Amino acid sequence: MKIAYSRRALSQLASVHEYLVERSPGGARNVTASIRRTIARLRDLPLLGKPTDEAGVHVLIETKYQYCVFYRVGAELVMVIRILHSSQL
Repeated sequence: MKIAYSRRALSQLASVHEYLVERSPGGARNVTASIRRTIARLRDLPLLGKPTDEAGVHVLIETKYQYCVFYRVGAELVMVIRILHSSQL
């Protein structure tokens, strides 16, 4: 299964990095890498996350830093639509 990111999700991931890099460049790399590893798991297990109240949308939690990855599953594509910290929910 392929993974794609919406513009919104890419912007949110970039914002996480930009916010953290000023405080800790290494921390910023660690957090964004952990989010990307979490998303990469969806290639083999696209229904790993839990369904949300929004039709067709699942959420997978990046457990180390508590980021929520919202996504939709298609026939051949997982579309990441939002990436938010759990404190933003």
